[in-house]
Amino acid sequence: MSFKLSEKSSRTLDEVHPDLKTVVEFAIGKTEVDFSAFEGMRTAARQAALVKAGASRTLNSRHLTGHAVDLVAYVEFRLSWDWPLYYSIAKSVHEASTTLAIPIRWGGVWDRLLSDLNGEDLESEVLSYQKRQRLMGKKAFVDGPHFELPRELYP
Repeated sequence: MSFKLSEKSSRTLDEVHPDLKTVVEFAIGKTEVDFSAFEGMRTAARQAALVKAGASRTLNSRHLTGHAVDLVAYVEFRLSWDWPLYYSIAKSVHEASTTLAIPIRWGGVWDRLLSDLNGEDLESEVLSYQKRQRLMGKKAFVDGPHFELPRELYP
């Protein structure tokens, strides 16, 4: 089955960096799970509210500059937070990132670029990331819907 972005998703993507938009537009054509561009550009007030609610850990989000997007899964026209769906979405973004040579960081594994991960076994990649964080005495923050252009390459 082939999916396409809704008008709302397209408007959301109009606010983000063109390279990120290109990756998402490629990924929707490759995904096995329908998704929507739920949130792109954010205001500082919205970001602060998300930090306060525990949905984000930083006030310096890539969403503030249009370098991040949250992609949410849809099953039978309903939003779903079922984690295996996000591995599938990340797999399609991985394919897009690799094919288009546009680096993407995924909120499932913050310390590596998506193209450096095994796109066929993202569940193991997330578990490895969590283990690396524990070994450093940190608690991993895993955000499956989040995709961003890396700050070091897109200041």
